[in-house]
Amino acid sequence: MSRASRLLLASLLCGIALPAVADPARPVLRLDVTVAGEVVRLGDLFENAGRHADVAVFRSPDPGHTGQVPAWRIVDAARRAGLEPDSADRNREVTVTRDARIVPLAEMEEKIAASLAGTLGLSDSSRVQVVFDRGTRPITVEREASGQIDILRIDHDPRSGRFDAVLGIRGSGRTDRTGGARVVGTANELVEFIVPARTIGRGEVVRASDLVVDRKPRNALPGMTADTVVSLAQAVGMAARRPLSPERPFRTVDLMKPELVERNANVLIVVELPGLSLTMRGKALEAGAEGDVIQVENIQSRKKLQAVVTGLNRVSLAARPAALTTAARAP
Repeated sequence: MSRASRLLLASLLCGIALPAVADPARPVLRLDVTVAGEVVRLGDLFENAGRHADVAVFRSPDPGHTGQVPAWRIVDAARRAGLEPDSADRNREVTVTRDARIVPLAEMEEKIAASLAGTLGLSDSSRVQVVFDRGTRPITVEREASGQIDILRIDHDPRSGRFDAVLGIRGSGRTDRTGGARVVGTANELVEFIVPARTIGRGEVVRASDLVVDRKPRNALPGMTADTVVSLAQAVGMAARRPLSPERPFRTVDLMKPELVERNANVLIVVELPGLSLTMRGKALEAGAEGDVIQVENIQSRKKLQAVVTGLNRVSLAARPAALTTAARAP
């Protein structure tokens, strides 16, 4: 005879009652429930609901929301359906959460930007900045609604940038019933331009490492003009005509060719004659970049001449042939 049998026989003979053993098949109420569908069933609320599992009890919360239901209500509903659960938790509350698909704000922004890029004459939607009004929340729909976002309606004012849109999710009964989710905000074209990464002094040659590319909404740059520098190629290798401040746009008129000749520097004056090339030493009375016409002085004759800057500390006389001959004879 087994130990359990001997214990049972002894208890019967002595009149001792054994502790009750819970029926493993008895329905047990769950206190924390997550459901996917629109209806909460007994199988969601109870373990071991058996053939009563598909019996609907009440509607589930909206997708992504949570609600509390008194346990005694659920127990009473289960008994009316023929299920006899353990009623030990009647005085507690059952938390019911509706599983959901959450469409993030970033995905909503991308959809609106793609829709407005065409109306703004842009081929790249990344050049449209979309900013929702404060308090805008992600769209929450049924977990099984896996379709893409649709723009059901959108109105946009290009001057102010304000938009008003209604978004829907394919396959979502919730957005179908409510007519979609309304969102409002601003959408503006992003303009790309160049700004200094540091202070660039007057006359300093600009390098690529001195510049960074910035983007801002067009309406945030009221001072932007047609000659604002918008590419590195416009600035690299040029010199600053005036000091350039960090992180501030600048114009092409703020740049000049690098000065190859400094004022009071010694220069080589080249005189080109038919079949003859002469050079003489001179002094620059003005600074100049390549192609600039500056005044120089012949060191020997002390004559002042107009010359074109052709290289580093090198100029060429820019005068009529007769004048060139006279200048060449001066030494």
